[in-house]
Amino acid sequence: MRKILVVEDEDILREAYEMILSTEPYVIDVAANGKEAWNKCQQTNYDLILLDIMMPIMSGVDFLRQIQNRDIGYPKIIVMSNLSSGHEIDEALRLGAHGKILKSSLSPKQLLSAVRYEVEAV
Repeated sequence: MRKILVVEDEDILREAYEMILSTEPYVIDVAANGKEAWNKCQQTNYDLILLDIMMPIMSGVDFLRQIQNRDIGYPKIIVMSNLSSGHEIDEALRLGAHGKILKSSLSPKQLLSAVRYEVEAV
């Protein structure tokens, strides 16, 4: 079974993404910031990480920098933001993110479609 980590600092969005993804046969974990996500990645190898860019404690970009130095596998990562472009998005893509999702216009169907696409290509 594929393992997905959702990293989102806004409680309501994190819970919504978890609920939507739970309709599929995935193991879903959640984290409220990059540091919490990093700690979870020390324990579990994820197939896909949905990563918010702007978060307290450790941003998505800082998380990407950290995970690049990991000795065991590098999961696919899709960054999620309300920014359609900008330095943070460019930096995340440069650091190895597979793509980006614009949260402000994201429907449940689009989220599932993006995740299915990435998970099936694993």
